[in-house]
Amino acid sequence: MFLTVTSGCSVLHENKDLSKELNNKFNREIISNFSKAISKYPDNFLFYLERGIAKHDYGDYVGAIEDFNISSKLNQNPRVILKKANSKYAIGDHKGAIKDYERLISKKIFQDQVFYNIANSQFILLNYTEAIENYTKFIEYVQDEENSYLNRGNAKFKKSDYLGALKDYEKFLDINKKSYIVFNNMGVTNYNLKEYRRALKNFKKSLKIKPNNYNTFYNKSITHFKLKEFKKACIDLKKSIKLGKEVFKKEYSEICF
Repeated sequence: MFLTVTSGCSVLHENKDLSKELNNKFNREIISNFSKAISKYPDNFLFYLERGIAKHDYGDYVGAIEDFNISSKLNQNPRVILKKANSKYAIGDHKGAIKDYERLISKKIFQDQVFYNIANSQFILLNYTEAIENYTKFIEYVQDEENSYLNRGNAKFKKSDYLGALKDYEKFLDINKKSYIVFNNMGVTNYNLKEYRRALKNFKKSLKIKPNNYNTFYNKSITHFKLKEFKKACIDLKKSIKLGKEVFKKEYSEICF
């Protein structure tokens, strides 16, 4: 039985404000309009760029990359490189994305979001040292982006730098005190430091924010087991199973009889 840390890395500065249905309709119209424009003016790099952006937002990442490749052949515009890197990130081509992001770093353009996105890609590729380095570079530009501290903390956790991870989680809480994810991850980190009572406090705070999180109930149950508080452990394990972690039904029947 292992405790669960929650992590998630998304590309910085992507437009997600519109509702999905409205956004899709809007992007279909843009794609159609720029396709017509391209048929008349096939050498205009901006038309391919804008159609590629609309395809990306629509979820056609491969089509977006095709447009960005054509656009970059016509004009080596840094914005094209950034958008192409974001589309590569979206399809899971993190090595390709990093290569394009690093081209922008060499040009000293879009430094803040580029470092963040490289860090996310490195994290996903399990290159935690490189991820930490790039989150740190990003933080030099932007000190109030809470998720950079969460993600850097998670990378430090992966490298077993638990004290460093806690410091980053605490920096996150200086900005946003209402994250069930951070309190959960602090609990797991304190568990690994054998600070079991502190871990329980963290899990309780996490559950106050998101009462139906089965992962946190599971983590809390494991901590109670560690403290030999078997009744409390079984109660939390049962709640975790009821909320969705059914994989532990067998363990519950064997341990909590």
